[in-house]
Amino acid sequence: MSRPMSEGPLSLPPEHARLSGNGGVAAEPVPWDRRATPRDPTLMGRALVHAASKLRTSRWWPIDATAAAVCVVLAHALSPVFLGNPLGPEPLRAAFIYAASFVLVAYAVGLYDWDVLARSRMTLVLRGLLCAVVAAGATVVIFYVVYYRPIGRWVVGVTVALTVPLVLGPHIYVLGQLQRRRRRVVFIGSSPLTDRMIQAFADAHHPLCQVVGRWTPDDAHPGNGDDLVEMARSRGVDEIVLPTSLSNVQAALLPALRCLPLGCRVRSEADFHEDMFRAVPAADVSPEWMLSRGWDASDHLTEAVKRMGDVALAFVLTVLTAPVLLLLALLVKLSGGGPAFYAQTRVGRYGRTFRMLKLRTMRVDAESGEARWAQGDDPRQTRMGRVLRRTRMDELPQLLNILVGEMSFVGPRPERPEFVATLEKAIPYYAWRHAVRPGLTGWAQINYPYGSSVLDAVRKLEYDLYYIRNFSLGTDLFIVVRTLAAAMRGAR
Repeated sequence: MSRPMSEGPLSLPPEHARLSGNGGVAAEPVPWDRRATPRDPTLMGRALVHAASKLRTSRWWPIDATAAAVCVVLAHALSPVFLGNPLGPEPLRAAFIYAASFVLVAYAVGLYDWDVLARSRMTLVLRGLLCAVVAAGATVVIFYVVYYRPIGRWVVGVTVALTVPLVLGPHIYVLGQLQRRRRRVVFIGSSPLTDRMIQAFADAHHPLCQVVGRWTPDDAHPGNGDDLVEMARSRGVDEIVLPTSLSNVQAALLPALRCLPLGCRVRSEADFHEDMFRAVPAADVSPEWMLSRGWDASDHLTEAVKRMGDVALAFVLTVLTAPVLLLLALLVKLSGGGPAFYAQTRVGRYGRTFRMLKLRTMRVDAESGEARWAQGDDPRQTRMGRVLRRTRMDELPQLLNILVGEMSFVGPRPERPEFVATLEKAIPYYAWRHAVRPGLTGWAQINYPYGSSVLDAVRKLEYDLYYIRNFSLGTDLFIVVRTLAAAMRGAR
């Protein structure tokens, strides 16, 4: 029979005693600071600011889509010409089309980019009005083509007018909150990653966070962290960032946890970097951290949906762009001689090599037997090739690579085997990017300029790893729309 719980003191078996020893985190009680409680009125304002900071990105789209649809319904209800039910099938169809169009255009023009919108409220209003006008025009065209029904000018005008207060109003309010009080952060300890983040915030014109202090657990500070608690209380700290390495966390963990009742958030510098900069600091994280969310290749349903979307979109674009591709191939042929198309060996998923197709943009003698990095303004480009690269039209033949399954629309850009062999030895986790299909475009391509060095490869890997760790079909759609917008602007 088992011994009653009241018999003798509770103790760990000898084989589990190491849990509280040097091999893990020290088993100590936390001396909680109880002078502030969650009912402290100042915490509510800080909670609102924290919520606003989480909405600074594409998480806005469900709110925008709902508000845009409401604008269309209200416009039908206020129209002196439309006499039907504003919640009937026709207005609801128009509302759905307008909402979807508005969100897609918002992605394209950067309505959710904090670094752009933080410049001024006028930037936000102008981009929002552009979204409303383009979405309204798209709604009129689609509604007429699909349903053979026009949408009245009154409805279109009122919809655009209502978009400013109903859709852009929350954006303007949140932007004001973030500009008025940025998240206040304290970094614990010192590391190269911490130093880089602090410098990045100092260099940014409109940083999302304000670094209000640093605290190091050493002889100059009490071991129980009383001065850290006082710093968090007096400076209204919102977030405490711990070092990633376990050896540095030991002395800082308990003092940081004491600040939780003050409304502070505690997390590692790697998690903080991933959230703030939308990139994984590959050189500063451990394999345990990289595996903290798992690397899953068993979600066959999501992968099948992504693959079906790739095939369908690639097939449609291949048919639609075939005349353009043939014309471009002719121009390439006439502009400098040599073949119009160029096939180059690249490394794909799971390290398999394949032949990636492109329109030729460089001279025939661009490489004399040795692989060289391509540069943003490469002198080896032909005049026609310079135009093709700026508009990304040289990538059109890769639609065939997508159709046969060698590539996807979104993923890390495939690299040459000569470079991969070097980069895998020089950069931690570089081989991990080959866990997914390479892409025609990717998260790195819309966040980082053209790269031509090992340092550029490190920065792009940070974005690639972020994409893989945070993959979703919605993110793929966002990347595709942003890529199309960049191609129209002529940005590489």
